[in-house]
This record gives sequence, structure tokens and C-alpha cells, in this order.
Amino acid sequence: MKLNLEDKLNIIQMVEKGITIKQIALNYNVNRATIDTILRIHRMHGSYYFKEKGKNREYSQEFKYKIVLRILEGKSKSSIATKIGANVGLIYSWCKRYDQLGYNGLITKQRGRPMKDKPKSNLEIKEQTKDEIIRELEAKNKRLEMENDLLKKLKALVQRENKK
Repeated sequence: MKLNLEDKLNIIQMVEKGITIKQIALNYNVNRATIDTILRIHRMHGSYYFKEKGKNREYSQEFKYKIVLRILEGKSKSSIATKIGANVGLIYSWCKRYDQLGYNGLITKQRGRPMKDKPKSNLEIKEQTKDEIIRELEAKNKRLEMENDLLKKLKALVQRENKK
């Protein structure tokens, strides 16, 4: 069961009131290890950690490498995960990629399908002067007029051929 912010804060309050971890685990239908992890994070980072935790954090290749080195030195994955505020599974995947691919395996890869045409940002548009924009639009207009004339001539030829 996934615990939301309110559940985690309630668990912390229940422990502070003296309710046993076993009872809390039964109430929330979670493993005792989950409660221990919540308490460990609370002791280390405080309850603000649960509120301010953002999603999709990106870690640099160098940071990941330092974490992997700590694990290779013998530190536990769960203690390091608690210290940096990350999931143990994330740390495990870094170690696995490092074992398979080395240092380059820790590079963050671009995910998802790339965009077909990137839209121009506002900065790029502002950098262009009005004259450049006018010149581009006039050239485009001229191309479209030429294309239109060509299509009219083609249509006239087709009609002439059909009359014969």
C-alpha cells in the first residue's frame, strides 16, 4: 500500500505517542520495515522532507559514482539511500549499471521519443529583429504565390486535356 503525506505524518505522531511499530504496521497494512524507513528519514531529515520531496530528481554522473564507491567500500545501500533521501532501488540500479558498464553506465540517458520539430523559444524570437521576420515572411509569401500560380497552370492543362 502506498502511503501518502498525511499517512506518513500520522505514523510519526503515533510513534511519538508510544504506539508500537507492530500496531501501526497492522493499522496501515504495511511492513514494519516501511515504518522503520519512514522513522529513519524523519530522524535524519525531519518531516519537511516528506512535504518538499520533488519527483524526477536528476543526479549527476559524478554524484552517482561517489555513491557507488561508498557502497563498494562496504556501506549499506539503505543507509546511503536514507542519507541522500533516495529510494534504495535507485541506488541498487546505479550499482548494477556500474558493474555492467562502468563509469559511463551512470550517465543519465534522455528518455522518451524526441520531438519532431522543436518550437522556437521566446528568446530566439526576441533575438530576431523585426526586419528579419518581415524578410522571412515576404520570402515565404513569394514561394506560396509561385506555387499557387504553378497549380493554376497545372489545373488549366488538365482541363484542356480532358476537353480533347
